[in-house]
Amino acid sequence: MDMNINFSNFIDTSNFIPNNKIINLNDYILDPLSVIVKLAILSNKPIGTKLFIFKNVINIQEPSIFQSIHRYSVNTNKTDLQYLYNPIENACKIYLSEQNINKYPNIIELFKCSQNGLNKLSETYKNCSMIRLCLNYYNGLITNYFEKINNNIFLENLFKKDNMSAFYTEELLHAFNTIWSPDKITVILNLTSFLLNDRTPHENVKTMQTIMDVIDKEVQSIY
Repeated sequence: MDMNINFSNFIDTSNFIPNNKIINLNDYILDPLSVIVKLAILSNKPIGTKLFIFKNVINIQEPSIFQSIHRYSVNTNKTDLQYLYNPIENACKIYLSEQNINKYPNIIELFKCSQNGLNKLSETYKNCSMIRLCLNYYNGLITNYFEKINNNIFLENLFKKDNMSAFYTEELLHAFNTIWSPDKITVILNLTSFLLNDRTPHENVKTMQTIMDVIDKEVQSIY
């Protein structure tokens, strides 16, 4: 499948959060379920852990004296978090459907862990009101789907299309979904359940990260 479409030639970027860097928007298109898993991984990391996006993949940076230097070298900053918006919505829409919950009942645990990851990020950026507002909004998107599951209604339609929404075509979402075989999803969900009751999740979450390294390469191969 040839997905090398340069949407940035005809998508208005004026409404994006200013980030003072020249970017190729195609590099910021993310696999929805990978975003949820990376946030779940983040929930097992210490406060101060940050994310950055490089070639369609979310990377996790734990606190260290080299964190700021590395972020500068790859030309990234906290405004990258704006690109999680559409993937989170699409992940909820696809994987929190009645069909998928019946097939994978513990997938709800994965999404709740992703909310914990968002909370960790919110604490990391506690001095940046705009970023915290953004992260709280993402949390609300997931909660909205939980309300649908529990009450069979949406409390409010929180998702509004933005300038990145046009990237996430049905064709592309299908390509992302084919990466996630039932076996892969089951392994991730089993690891999530294990980590919830683990006394040393910070160490054992590395197994999940190793699996995601393979998934990340498959995501990048779409482009």
